[in-house]
Amino acid sequence: MATTDLNKFRSDIDSIDKQLVELFNQRAKIVLEIGRYKQQNHMAVYEPKREAVVFANVASHNNGPLPDEELATIYTAILAAMRRLQSPDILERS
Repeated sequence: MATTDLNKFRSDIDSIDKQLVELFNQRAKIVLEIGRYKQQNHMAVYEPKREAVVFANVASHNNGPLPDEELATIYTAILAAMRRLQSPDILERS
């Protein structure tokens, strides 16, 4: 593999990372709205049943090569970050 090939792969990764950041922020905006709704309706931030649905949905759309277990690890971190966005102190600032 030539260095130019490696640079092309890295450029492709950088482009994908940019898209992922944009998508994570789109998701976060919706999560903030959900957090406001939950706060107004005195609902818990953490909903284990909903998170189970998210994990199942992610796994059902996975065609690899990333194993489901690795996606679950990634989504565990994503959902934890999204839950933190729904905390009252963060909702007040947004």
